[in-house]
Amino acid sequence: MATLKQKIDAERTMRELLEREGIPQPDHIEYGYTCIRLFWSYSKVVVVVDIDEPPPDLGEADEASYAGDDNGWQELVRRTAEGSELP
Repeated sequence: MATLKQKIDAERTMRELLEREGIPQPDHIEYGYTCIRLFWSYSKVVVVVDIDEPPPDLGEADEASYAGDDNGWQELVRRTAEGSELP
């Protein structure tokens, strides 16, 4: 599992990259177990930055958490597929 420091560093690095390239900052950022996710609502874009590999003994019940389902990920994917407004 990625540490909080690694996640903060990854977010800072991404924000600096976006600013340097003239790309708008994300509307929302989520910290997952092994990644961070940057969301742009209007353009319906998500960038996932993998920081660490999931543990090899990850149980099937935990896989949903690594995919972000515990943070409404499935709802976001469903709304995007339907072309619905994002939160």
